[in-house]
Amino acid sequence: MEWDLLEKTTFWVEGAELDGANLDEAAAAAGVALGLGPGEIMVVDVQPASICFDVLKRNMPAESVAGKGVEILERLSAVPGIRLRNGACVHSEGVLGLIALDQEEAGEVVSRSAEIGREVACAVAGRACVFSSGSEVISGKIEDTNAPYLVQTLTGAGFKAEFGGILEDGLSAAASGLEAALMRGFGLIVTTGGVGAEGKDHNVEAVLKLDSDAATAWILKFTPDMKRHHKEGVRIAVGRVGICRIVTLPGPHAEVLLGARALIDGIEAGLSDSALAESIASVIRERWAKLMGKKHGV
Repeated sequence: MEWDLLEKTTFWVEGAELDGANLDEAAAAAGVALGLGPGEIMVVDVQPASICFDVLKRNMPAESVAGKGVEILERLSAVPGIRLRNGACVHSEGVLGLIALDQEEAGEVVSRSAEIGREVACAVAGRACVFSSGSEVISGKIEDTNAPYLVQTLTGAGFKAEFGGILEDGLSAAASGLEAALMRGFGLIVTTGGVGAEGKDHNVEAVLKLDSDAATAWILKFTPDMKRHHKEGVRIAVGRVGICRIVTLPGPHAEVLLGARALIDGIEAGLSDSALAESIASVIRERWAKLMGKKHGV
């Protein structure tokens, strides 16, 4: 499993004497011990009998960190211009502090962390958060029937579901709301509304901001008129951040009913993000096709 370094990305070697040493070579040597390539680690400070490194990656495989202190010292001692005193050691804070573990302790930590990681992932996967969207919901102009329905439906499907609040109109506000939910640890986030072609609709774009590879599927397409329709049409998104899946559903309650059923069926069937997006969009497209057919007497 990978560990998030949580901004604690520095470690230092005490007892290191430098005399004409090449700092790039020193960084490369320490990087090899940690499984880091060029540009992923650098020397950021040199003090008397001390050299400090900064890891330029946020996430590190557990096995690349725990118990690597001895190897770091061995590789540094082979760099020309670096002499290690007796008792030289590696120090750090946070996750990188596990570098100093001996090999037996490191093996136990990696094994336990993998087991804990699986337990946490399983628990998170079963948690769902539901968001409504829009100023009309915030102001109370319309009743929010979607969120209660989705919370109840997801709970019935085995999720521990809760209401996350109302996402305000606007890309930054929507993305911030989703990011805050991600930090709380959910395996599924579902939004309703904010997927239309109006200028205020930004939920799909918010998901794409968090996951540029998110799958999007069109429900309706038309030519923007820059009046009501500022975008090419109505679409939904299915994205993923870590182990969390983010799904945007439309606002009309009839479409939420259809989309929710397709969502749950798709999750149970193990569909990929792109297949799930298309599955949800297709049942809503069918509804529109029937409505348009009735409207035009087809």
